[in-house]
Amino acid sequence: MDTIKVKRPVAIKAIVTEKFKSEASREIQQALQNFDLALQQLEFQGKRAMTDLDKNPDVPNKEQARQNLQMQIEQQRAQINGQKAELLQRLNMIAQLDLNSEFMQATVDNYVDVKVGDNLYEKMSNTEVIVKDGIVVEIRGQE
Repeated sequence: MDTIKVKRPVAIKAIVTEKFKSEASREIQQALQNFDLALQQLEFQGKRAMTDLDKNPDVPNKEQARQNLQMQIEQQRAQINGQKAELLQRLNMIAQLDLNSEFMQATVDNYVDVKVGDNLYEKMSNTEVIVKDGIVVEIRGQE
């Protein structure tokens, strides 16, 4: 065997435009609304679970079960609030981006052919796809 395909990461970078900023902000706002709905649902389900627990006479050590349930609800609430905080931080960061700067949007996998005699480090080197308003404008790095 003289050739093999090797998976490598490829960075997707967006050139910051007004359109990029508004679309990214809109997506984050939608995600924030989804987290708010998730919090409301968590509160509703938590109250319902507590009521069901209180009504069930077969639950041994009811106070311990209530504490465990309350702890689970708090953990989920903290997780959702943490995710919301990250999104708010990202929203703030996007608002501060300079127009025409590059923003690391994602990383995807790509396969590259490697054959005997190739420099593996060069083949695996930083490859980037530069996008402006969804259109690929440049590909940097090794093929």
